[in-house]
Amino acid sequence: MVVCTTFAVTALGVEHNSVWGGADRRGATESLWGTAGWLAAVVAGGAATRAAVKRWAPNSNEILFGVVGLLMGIGWVFVARIDSLLASEQAVAVLLGLGAIAGALVAARHLDWFLSRPGACGIVAAGLLAAGSFSGGANVSAGAYDPPRQWLDLGSLLSVQPYGLAKIVVVIAACGLTATAPRWLGSRFIPHRHVAGASVAAIGSWTLLIIGADLASSAIVFAAAWLPLWLDGDDLVGSDIPTVPRSARARALNGVIATYVIGVGVLATVYDRLSAQIRYWLNPWIDAEGAAVVDAAFAISDGGISGVGLGLGAPQHLHEPHSDFVFAVIAEELGIGGAAALLVAFMLLVGVGAGIAQRARGPHRLVAAAATSVVALQAFFAIAGVLRLLPHTVGALPFVAYGQLAMIGNCVAVGLLLAVSDAGGTPNGELGSSPRPAPSRLRMVEPVAREAPTGEHGVSPRRPARHRRRAAGNPARAEPQQLPLGDP
Repeated sequence: MVVCTTFAVTALGVEHNSVWGGADRRGATESLWGTAGWLAAVVAGGAATRAAVKRWAPNSNEILFGVVGLLMGIGWVFVARIDSLLASEQAVAVLLGLGAIAGALVAARHLDWFLSRPGACGIVAAGLLAAGSFSGGANVSAGAYDPPRQWLDLGSLLSVQPYGLAKIVVVIAACGLTATAPRWLGSRFIPHRHVAGASVAAIGSWTLLIIGADLASSAIVFAAAWLPLWLDGDDLVGSDIPTVPRSARARALNGVIATYVIGVGVLATVYDRLSAQIRYWLNPWIDAEGAAVVDAAFAISDGGISGVGLGLGAPQHLHEPHSDFVFAVIAEELGIGGAAALLVAFMLLVGVGAGIAQRARGPHRLVAAAATSVVALQAFFAIAGVLRLLPHTVGALPFVAYGQLAMIGNCVAVGLLLAVSDAGGTPNGELGSSPRPAPSRLRMVEPVAREAPTGEHGVSPRRPARHRRRAAGNPARAEPQQLPLGDP
């Protein structure tokens, strides 16, 4: 209902603008109303996925799917409003994402099988990251700085972003490595699984940063591989694997983080591709390359508190408004109130995911916590880049911005969260199993004669004289009699 209402109001707003915009705006209005069929497909796909969740994860958290479905629907409306030609592609991406949620629920029944093979998952993740990194790069065109994006061109009409799917594979590989590293690396070669995971995370993140010059992607991949090591506890694996005290683990991981941060600072001073991002972040008004962030700031300021209205903004003045700066479009048309509502939705999603992780058991807790953190970090970097709180690199807002593989990867993370949430409500905590409530039966029980209460030494306690006189003078206050049990 919220998505359909938003679409109708947006179409009316664009129609109002077409009165003053001439034939071009009028054609855009007609094409926007023509995308109503894709809206019906998105709504039908959401209903079908909701039925699949009730079928395969009946005990999962209902708020999680509701928030994600709302974000995906609102995101489709804004992408169709920005460019009606992208309405069909974004609808297909939403349908693929909804299918990924249902597929993740089915595949989660074998999650332990994937966790037991972290090496294979790591190789797949490295291949996906390399495919995007070597094809990405910075480009300055049309007077605006085009930040590096890991797009892989598969033809003249198809471009995908392997990073969107690689991050969730990194999560599974890191969680599996944390739980089973000594079993496949050898306890003599790698004495503790934490050292192995931290080394793999550092190498992969530095490679991604140097080759792709993408600070946000590097930080998210590093966090995806680092967080399971921090959350690892004594209840994850058997007693044959040695555990490290949390204090020693914290010192080691904090050292790795400090090394990563210092290295990024040093690299930003000597690496031109990375230093350009820092320079345009600190002062985007120095030349035309920072025009993208400046235009986003003007659009947000035009929106004010209440916004200019749905369909009444000017997203055509922004650089990549359907992907990198979709948050600026929302803030312009819905104002600070709408932008804050979007932030609350992501905070609610993160809170629900954290609660699922807290109630989960064993390695599933690591998967839930890492998947939630990856989605949260993507939203943080996307919004912070638009607001110029951080350098703008990867600006794909999860579930809202345009993209195919990014939508699928985030929806796989949601599917895993739903599966872990469903397992948290079962007696044995296993994925794919749902509890069956025991049948309740009412029985008539023979009344048991109550014995007179006795004191400490076996003597009945004496009732105060005032109460005895009231009970003797008032038959209603007398001791109740035991009635025989009749037919039901």
